Amino acid sequence: MRIVFLHHANVCRGGIERVFCQKANYLAEQKEWQVTMLTYEQNGEPYPYELSPKVDCVNLDVRLYSAYQAPVLLRPFRRWQLCRQLLLALRRFLAMHKTDVVVCTDKDAHEQQALLMAHTTERLVVEAHTGMIDHVFCQREETNTFRRMVAAWGVWSLKRTIARFDALVALTPDDARCWSPLVTTVCLPNALAFYPAQTVTPTADVRRVIAVGRLNRQKGFDLLLQAWAGVEAAHPDWQLDIFGDGEDRDALNLQVQMLALRRAAIHPATPDIYDAYMQSSFLVCSSRWESFGLILIEAMSCGLPVVSFDCDNGPRNIITHGTDGLLARNGDVADLTAKICQLIESPALRCAMSVEARQQAARYRKETVLRQYAQFYTSVIS
Repeated sequence: MRIVFLHHANVCRGGIERVFCQKANYLAEQKEWQVTMLTYEQNGEPYPYELSPKVDCVNLDVRLYSAYQAPVLLRPFRRWQLCRQLLLALRRFLAMHKTDVVVCTDKDAHEQQALLMAHTTERLVVEAHTGMIDHVFCQREETNTFRRMVAAWGVWSLKRTIARFDALVALTPDDARCWSPLVTTVCLPNALAFYPAQTVTPTADVRRVIAVGRLNRQKGFDLLLQAWAGVEAAHPDWQLDIFGDGEDRDALNLQVQMLALRRAAIHPATPDIYDAYMQSSFLVCSSRWESFGLILIEAMSCGLPVVSFDCDNGPRNIITHGTDGLLARNGDVADLTAKICQLIESPALRCAMSVEARQQAARYRKETVLRQYAQFYTSVIS
């Protein structure tokens, strides 16, 4: 069987890049399928995650981002030219390589449209790593009327395009319900990078709360810092460490100063995040919305309970409230403060939740999840 994973570029250490590399390695090594990682904006950059030598890497060299380097009035025309180049490049590639399944993501509608126009007999699968909720929230939060109209048109175009695919993979049951009226939909989660052999040992000596994610509005770290002001007042011996990179770093550091927080720090993203999990007591997720929540299952696999906003739509599909974590009312800073303090003040509850979190995370072990994906890809062509 020959399968192609299409993504504009594999250059950053993101979730899509990681899971595509995971699947490519598994299918090439364990299933001995012919696997190709197909990009068009790689530009000679190395892949951020290790790939098996059995996986082919092909770059079509169509630099769509360069459209934004053109004068403003010429950008639509330049973008049309580049999308046309992408269509022709995909058509040539698929004509030369007999492919059974092509997998792309729900991130870029132009990519999906080009693929639909280029394909012949290949089965087309879109994986909703972004999720319907992300597209809708980005539209709702746009304050400029014109840009909001453009965003609304983008969501409509995305739905119309994906409806023509053979199947869609949603990461959570909630997201699957959003897509199922449009296209044949299955629900398969992301997989853990690995399942640690050892877990944290809850102890009174460890007084650290960890948060992880991109420093942007979606992740809600501004709300977490507001909540932490109340936590720090009640428990000045506890530390909050946030790990991540992004456009809001300066604003968040300024917020730490404005709130006079002495026990909160923002650190760069680290490839050794599991080491950071192992030195923490529990994780907090303050996202305004989530399509899945990879950091939740990572932390839980290390035996960390999770306190999270009950946001649409990932956390509630992973966390069982009161068993392996606590869900705070979405966007309610006071309730988030209360839930964090509840875990701080209840060592016995933390210990019990640690055991449950570890057990629940076992559902996302790499071997289990990737086997499910292989079965799904096989079913698509049969």
